[in-house]
Amino acid sequence: MSDAATAESEPTPALKERAGVVSALLEGAQTVLVRHPTLDPGTIDERFVLYPAYSHQNPDRYQDRYEGYYHRASTKPDAGIPIRGVADVRAEYTVSSDEVEALATQYVYTPDGLRDKYDPDDDLRVLLLRVRELESPRLIEERGSYRGCRAWIDLESDAGIDPEAATPVLDDATFAERRAAVRDALE
Repeated sequence: MSDAATAESEPTPALKERAGVVSALLEGAQTVLVRHPTLDPGTIDERFVLYPAYSHQNPDRYQDRYEGYYHRASTKPDAGIPIRGVADVRAEYTVSSDEVEALATQYVYTPDGLRDKYDPDDDLRVLLLRVRELESPRLIEERGSYRGCRAWIDLESDAGIDPEAATPVLDDATFAERRAAVRDALE
């Protein structure tokens, strides 16, 4: 079997994240994900699909200037789940919940919104993402295997998503500035 045929038959890893946050990532308003370490154990070393999740969204978690991301993505489309982007982790940090305030310009939630989402007594994992928009976005069927409260799912190969056919949301210079801002805020 050729490498191309093998790649087509393998499932594609996807990270489920709130739909409003996925939109912010795809528009370049957000460059980091703040996660609880138990949601994403180990090293994330491959490109993954951003899978918008529509449950458990809360408009009170958003900074006022970013509430529009919640409102535009608060209802799951009837036609399917829109898969528009992929990402890969470029840097990773472990921070206390008190330290997330230093990153407030890098994400759409308020620091209290993040603390509300995660246990404020635990350390948090900050992932700096290089986000790319797919050249051929897809509406995919929400299968039973994609449902549930879990961070990672495998999209079936018939979803037709090519994670390599994507263009960076931010140009190299802007991404370098954001990366430096995150590093400076946390060091």
